[in-house]
Amino acid sequence: MARPVRTGVSTGFLRLFVFGAGAAVMAVEFGAERLMEPFFGSSQLVWASLIGLILLALSIGYEVGGRLADRWPHRATLGYITLGAGVFVALLPLMAEPLLRAMVGGLLDTPAGVVIASLFGTVLLFMPPVAALGVASPFAIRLAAAGDETSGRRAGSLYAFSTLGSLLGTFLPAFWIIPSFGVRATFWLSAALLIVLGVLMARRLAFGLLVLLPALLPLVQSPLLKPMPGLIGEWQTPYQFAEVYRLPTGETALSVNDAAGIQSVYTKRRLTGLYYDAYLVLPFLFPKGTTVRSLLIGMAAGTIPTMLQRDVGPYRKVDLTGVEIDPTLVSLGRRYFHLTPDAAKVMNEDGRVYLETSQSRYRLMIVDAYSQEIYIPFYLTTRQFFALCRSHLTGDGVLALNVNAVSSHAALLQAIERTAMTVFPYVYVSRAPGLYNRLIVASLRPIALPAQAALPGYLQPVAEGLSATWRRPRPGPGLVLTDNRAPVETLTDQMILDRLGQIL
Repeated sequence: MARPVRTGVSTGFLRLFVFGAGAAVMAVEFGAERLMEPFFGSSQLVWASLIGLILLALSIGYEVGGRLADRWPHRATLGYITLGAGVFVALLPLMAEPLLRAMVGGLLDTPAGVVIASLFGTVLLFMPPVAALGVASPFAIRLAAAGDETSGRRAGSLYAFSTLGSLLGTFLPAFWIIPSFGVRATFWLSAALLIVLGVLMARRLAFGLLVLLPALLPLVQSPLLKPMPGLIGEWQTPYQFAEVYRLPTGETALSVNDAAGIQSVYTKRRLTGLYYDAYLVLPFLFPKGTTVRSLLIGMAAGTIPTMLQRDVGPYRKVDLTGVEIDPTLVSLGRRYFHLTPDAAKVMNEDGRVYLETSQSRYRLMIVDAYSQEIYIPFYLTTRQFFALCRSHLTGDGVLALNVNAVSSHAALLQAIERTAMTVFPYVYVSRAPGLYNRLIVASLRPIALPAQAALPGYLQPVAEGLSATWRRPRPGPGLVLTDNRAPVETLTDQMILDRLGQIL
């Protein structure tokens, strides 16, 4: 029979301890994701790598923690381990950011070897402190159970408090700390919590000076998470990481997350040279003198509303409603991108939720929503979504969708074409201005692009480019995207990996 061990740790303090450790684990995980998001995005590929290695680290911590607790069942042992984890967490941004800054060209334009090394090198950095925190639960249970016949009840209580702490560590960073104070503050607050818990557990008040470490770190770090040429400012929103910067050509641009593309751009010229220009042709599908009531899902900082108002308005009356889930992007549009209140009626909500609750009908619907830089939200590509769009179109209405695809044979593009064709009798696809952009247009009636003479002179080259590749898609048999099964992120990841493979 094992000899009872007197630990001198109250059950109440152990509950507080595991509560704090549980909160710190989740805060570190969320902080890790948001730290990596500006460079890698937040795709399934990144989340799977991060969560998988975090779970592996916890498993190692549980196993090691149980063995250590049986061999050295002393509160000081657990206190020192927690102190070490706190110091490591405080240093994480300092150690991770040099790896992340190697991603100078974004996800698609950085050498593949650097992408892979940066991804796994950064993720591996988070394993040691998480493994150390994994030690906490079995160790605390050992301390609580020493010589006690109610060990089962105490163990259950500690697991419950640890899980409650994890809940706090999930909601507090996501909804308050990260949007209000940033990613680094999330790590440093977590580090301070762990250091305090470690000091109290080890009963070594002299080590309490380590609590000052997170407060000193801002003195040795750049105030910016992701410095870049021409940067005007960066913002952590509840939805994503946003940067506004000046392009070498003088335009103002907005990028979110891994900066593999531009979400909004402002230029004094009438055309941007990007896929936005293709949308300016669409109002000319309708007779002159009529109002083109339009809906834009995914307006970001307002490039499309601004161009429709400024450049199309003198020729066609467009009454636009813009739906954007992230209100920060709209405020950036008004501040940096000349978005005016009369360019669009703005609705801050998810695009599909808006359609589900709205009774309005439109002649033109544009879907240009990306949740993670180059990833279309899967629920905006499914047969059910296209059916919902069809129910909001007038008889002569047109739906247009921007899709990133490296070629006309990309599996993602073909899946979306195939899905749209199950709902709309007329579907067309064309190359849009830009490196990877494809324009899918769907309608209940045949569509012919406007004649050159019907367009203002500045739009004629754009229409000519669309006409050169305008075709009815023939994707062949295969996957039809549904709310039940729409592996959009997987198909996008496949394109990214193929692209990286070509670079290698």
